[in-house]
Amino acid sequence: MLTDFINIEIDLALYYLLDFMIAVALLSAMRMLAGLVSNVSATAEIAQNDNKAFGVSLAGAMVAVSIMLMGVVSGDAGYSLVNEAFTVILFGLIGIVLMWLTRIVFDRVSFPDLSIQQQIMQGNMAASIIDACNMIATAIIIKGAMIWVDGGLDMAIMAVIASFIASQVMMSLATLYRVKVFERRHQGKELHTAIEENNVALALRFSAYRMGVAIAVSAAFTAVDYAPDALVTVFMLWFAVALALFVLLTLVAIVIRHGVLHGVNIGEEVGQQGNIAVGVIEGSIYIVVGLLLSGLIGA
Repeated sequence: MLTDFINIEIDLALYYLLDFMIAVALLSAMRMLAGLVSNVSATAEIAQNDNKAFGVSLAGAMVAVSIMLMGVVSGDAGYSLVNEAFTVILFGLIGIVLMWLTRIVFDRVSFPDLSIQQQIMQGNMAASIIDACNMIATAIIIKGAMIWVDGGLDMAIMAVIASFIASQVMMSLATLYRVKVFERRHQGKELHTAIEENNVALALRFSAYRMGVAIAVSAAFTAVDYAPDALVTVFMLWFAVALALFVLLTLVAIVIRHGVLHGVNIGEEVGQQGNIAVGVIEGSIYIVVGLLLSGLIGA
């Protein structure tokens, strides 16, 4: 029969529908939540003020929460529709809270002299791109942890919290590296100043690097077997592997960059001239390397 070739359990159709409806409801509510966090009307910012930066940031938050929800709905269905609904709603709300927290960490740890939220409200597209991709990168790592963990609700919540903390450490290291590279290329000029100047090319490259790191770091979950009786040990091992992949991605990307952008003064083109073409090409290299590492480890 043709149904023998379809890898979808028809008996779970109600669970699929329920998960989808909850996800749609959560994502629909995020517009209102975004307005509350920013203390503005989301509708006014999008439709009346035509604040493109606000729209990009909100879109990034929606994508990030959706990625996290993938980690919830991709597991085994709950033992009842009520249990399934509770689990999906719980992790959806946790995801929204974590996306809010990662913005705070980014503002106060990575760029303490720059208010991303304030820049977004002023229509700064560079800041909104960084904000959106920051949330997506964090969600990629958390989703990997949720799929990796095999256990009950309490174990899943612990994995989400631990992976969130680890993701912030990794993302902060990635930011620190890019800050140092920028300062070296531009004789002491600070990266956050360039963001305030709305350098979109720089924001694209910076964000792509952090997303590439997130993809590679998330792949480390595949390389380490989950063991509930040795949770601390496996998480430490995962962190070590993730850190190694982070370094490997950076080194491999440097080699590829010299080949692809040979003869191009990247610092001048991106940092000074705001050349989006060069910024996007260099940024794509980081994502490509992250995807390749993820594919190789997951093979």
